[in-house]
Amino acid sequence: MSSHLSDLCTTLAWAPFLQPAPGVQHWWWLLVIPMALGVSMAYKAIRVQNLDQWPMAVAKMTLQIVATVVGIAVGLYLLVIVLLPLLPAE
Repeated sequence: MSSHLSDLCTTLAWAPFLQPAPGVQHWWWLLVIPMALGVSMAYKAIRVQNLDQWPMAVAKMTLQIVATVVGIAVGLYLLVIVLLPLLPAE
């Protein structure tokens, strides 16, 4: 069985909410971008006063969410990889 056919069978057999999505193990962290975009679009559709401002408000909020998530990831990396090994073992 070729690898393409095997990938197709794996994708067809996928049960959402019961199993992780096949093929996204290496780039799952990129899914924060569409999540942030969707949240921003829904939130700003309710909050913006003039719809002419909506695209810029969505872009700004999306970048804020992504930057915050990246900042949290860097902070946790520094905490776990850099600072925790410096603590005494006792």
